[in-house]
Amino acid sequence: MLCALLIGVGCSDTYRPIATAIVKPGGDPQPAKWVYAVYTNPTGTTGTPGPGTLQQIDVSGDSVAVNINVGTNPINASFLGTLSSVIMTVNQGAVPDSSEASITAQPVCNPQFTTCNPQPASSVTLPTGSIPTNVGSRQASLVYILASVAPGCPEGAVYAVNTSYVVANTTCVGNNPSALTQVPNAGRLYVINQGDNTVSVLDPVSQAVITTIPVGTNPVMAATDLSGKYVFVANKGSNNLTVITTSDNSTSTINVGNAPNYIIYSVRRNRLFVTNGGSNDVTVLDLSGSTPSVLKLSVPVGHNPTGVVPLIDGSRYYVANTNDNTVSVLDANSNVVVKTVSLGPAAAITQPLYIETEPTSTKIYVTTPAPPAGTAAANNPNDAPGITVIRTDTNGISNFIQAPQADPKCQVNPTAGLTCAYQVPKEVLAFPR
Repeated sequence: MLCALLIGVGCSDTYRPIATAIVKPGGDPQPAKWVYAVYTNPTGTTGTPGPGTLQQIDVSGDSVAVNINVGTNPINASFLGTLSSVIMTVNQGAVPDSSEASITAQPVCNPQFTTCNPQPASSVTLPTGSIPTNVGSRQASLVYILASVAPGCPEGAVYAVNTSYVVANTTCVGNNPSALTQVPNAGRLYVINQGDNTVSVLDPVSQAVITTIPVGTNPVMAATDLSGKYVFVANKGSNNLTVITTSDNSTSTINVGNAPNYIIYSVRRNRLFVTNGGSNDVTVLDLSGSTPSVLKLSVPVGHNPTGVVPLIDGSRYYVANTNDNTVSVLDANSNVVVKTVSLGPAAAITQPLYIETEPTSTKIYVTTPAPPAGTAAANNPNDAPGITVIRTDTNGISNFIQAPQADPKCQVNPTAGLTCAYQVPKEVLAFPR
């Protein structure tokens, strides 16, 4: 990923709409030595949720450089604003709506450094009773944390955390804020309120809500184009996108497939890719005209696609299909599947929920929450969850990165007397491209 949305800055061809992507045009991508995987720890050492893990992965050899403890029950992470030197992990805690909700601010190494010794992390405790749901920013000085429950806000809130790792401001928004995107160059923040089908628009200077925009049913995700002219909201319940023109916050609607659940923008192609989990396809929008238009309404892929990532050169895009444990490889010119990569039999339910590529797009990383089988098993003799690695030159599985164990006392082969389990992968973060 290049230029993380809430986490990073750079010159890239793709970016994640929520908590992962900022893009700037120009320049060739530089090879990155490291990518990072986030794991939650549902069983811990005592059978209750324990500290999660930020796993630093060496891209060149797909080996684990270090496993770093973060807070309890991490659900989301991102680089801090336009700084790619800190990863912010959102931790819900073992018991939601308690005093354990926090943010872990972990300094990370320069992506080109061949050796790396991460510095100690800092922790931000959120107000007692908070249930954080997401994180994102395109500002160097602030990162925004969404909370579906927040003291003093009847429906939900946005916490603004500064670079001193202090909650600098709390803004009440709509019901159950679950996603966000920010217009490039530290522009307005658009917060998706899933509970009341609205979008709250925040001014980044005053932190006040400027306006509230009605959208479709059950909005779940949002993205902007490179120019920031539009914000696209995926409405899972009404099978469409709400297109917000940011100059005046007027709206229009574009129909897509059934139950759209994920959006990503490709700078090279100037296109928007939408995965539709209910109709098992991808909708492709062309943004090069005077208004956004549907290029392909339905590109069939696997069962229940839940994530998509385009290569930086715009030649292909990769779709993670949760229910049949596959990754569909599509040609971006023809929008046709050219290969399907199996992560194991469907009965294994490996659920590739999150998919990412490193800056030069030579490898694809897919979260594999349940033990894989079949092709991936040769690289995973311990039958663990983890990250499946796909090489883009062959579109074949090249490696499997094992998840850290829930109890650090457990070794690769469980020791007698210990109950050994593995942590569960949530997402993969790549440096801005």
